[in-house]
Amino acid sequence: MKGSKCAFCFLLGLAVLLMPSCSKKPPVESSAVEVGTVETAAAEVTEDAQTASDFGYTMRVGMWLYVIASDTGSDTDATRAVESLPLGEKLQLVTTELRKATNTYDSAVYDFYHVKRNTGREGYVFANQLAVGGALAVVTGEKANLYRSPVNIDVSDYILSRKTVFGVLPETEKDGFIRIEAYDPERKAYRRNLYIRTSAISYRDADVKSSILLQSAQALDPQKETNRYEALLNAAFHDYPDSIFADEIRVLSVTDSEIPVIAIDVSFRVTDDDVNVREKPNASSQAITQLANNTEVKAVEVTVDSFSINNQTSQWFHITQPVDGWIFGAWLAPLDRNGIDDN
Repeated sequence: MKGSKCAFCFLLGLAVLLMPSCSKKPPVESSAVEVGTVETAAAEVTEDAQTASDFGYTMRVGMWLYVIASDTGSDTDATRAVESLPLGEKLQLVTTELRKATNTYDSAVYDFYHVKRNTGREGYVFANQLAVGGALAVVTGEKANLYRSPVNIDVSDYILSRKTVFGVLPETEKDGFIRIEAYDPERKAYRRNLYIRTSAISYRDADVKSSILLQSAQALDPQKETNRYEALLNAAFHDYPDSIFADEIRVLSVTDSEIPVIAIDVSFRVTDDDVNVREKPNASSQAITQLANNTEVKAVEVTVDSFSINNQTSQWFHITQPVDGWIFGAWLAPLDRNGIDDN
């Protein structure tokens, strides 16, 4: 009896051990499908995440979207411009691979990105005109030095002027510096793999977007395209009243004669390097030239009102020597009759 009971217990235990194995057999036969489905879903999620990050921002006013009429995949395939693109537009990358093609304008071969607009229109843009990934920022000071690495002493010979919009990579921020991809509109050159001080820029939506509108307006002829010019300035001023560029937008909409000035006869010394001399008393006005530190200038007019640029408040001074133009007073120190700083 005891032997039978032991045998029964043994058989019962064996059955329990075998039951899970049997119950798993059908799923094992379909496990390849289940695992494959999971892997496919994971791949789709990864692909979606990758696609979501595969974008770029247009870096300059006057960019174009191109098409390739006869796309054979050859470098000799010619591009054709089909529509203009605004500064700062976010474009989806159809592929991250570069496509070489021939620019019809100069018959040279360039690298292009295949992109897609929010409208659904696909085409190609010059690769060096697109800041891939990251976010947009804008220079808030009169100028911003660029650095070869995130180190104070590794400053380059390049600068970006006030209100220049460019791409930044947040993950590269280190020790008060961040890596950029930019187009310098004054020197008409592209700057890549360089660094800028984070204290010299703004990520604020109001500052970036108002600057984009401001630059878009300045690219127009106010006499021939009056409606568009005024519409862009009005949008910048009314939609972003707290923008750091608000004063400049307001002043840009009036003529020189409407800006009250006082006649003076004062000599100054420039107190910084590469200080801009502009056509009008406005940081958004065209720069005529740049003056070196310690250059002596003669001022004949000063604006009645003061303006703020990068947390510095001063008036604008009309100089006639060594050139004729306007300089922001924050970069000037008055001289006495003997050419010595008054302060």
